[in-house]
Amino acid sequence: MIKSAFLTILFDDIFYIMDSEQELNKGYADLSLILRPDMPKYQLLDHVLEFKYLKLDAVKMTGKQARATSRAELLKLAPVQNAVAEAEKQLRAYRQALTARYTVELRLHTYAVVALGFERLVFVEVDG
Repeated sequence: MIKSAFLTILFDDIFYIMDSEQELNKGYADLSLILRPDMPKYQLLDHVLEFKYLKLDAVKMTGKQARATSRAELLKLAPVQNAVAEAEKQLRAYRQALTARYTVELRLHTYAVVALGFERLVFVEVDG
């Protein structure tokens, strides 16, 4: 559901080749946005997002508590850290596969996005 919301919002973007579940290095990237070859003059960035979902029970919070808790505090929770770590591992593999696939140098930024129920999102940019 969370990925679908992102796709809906970003669907009409004319600057990017948008792929959902693109096969990369024997895995499937949740959402990739690679700058179209005819758009380099805009100096935009390429992006890959990996989504993880945690039920609110996993973090022992209600929706109200999740919304009221700072991003920094949520990122300290063990279930969130585990979800981010899993996404980071996948994103590093996807980065390698994308770099090998494209002949142009990508200005790639990767993000782990963790949904806490449908109440809250937290994200972390993952370095290559």
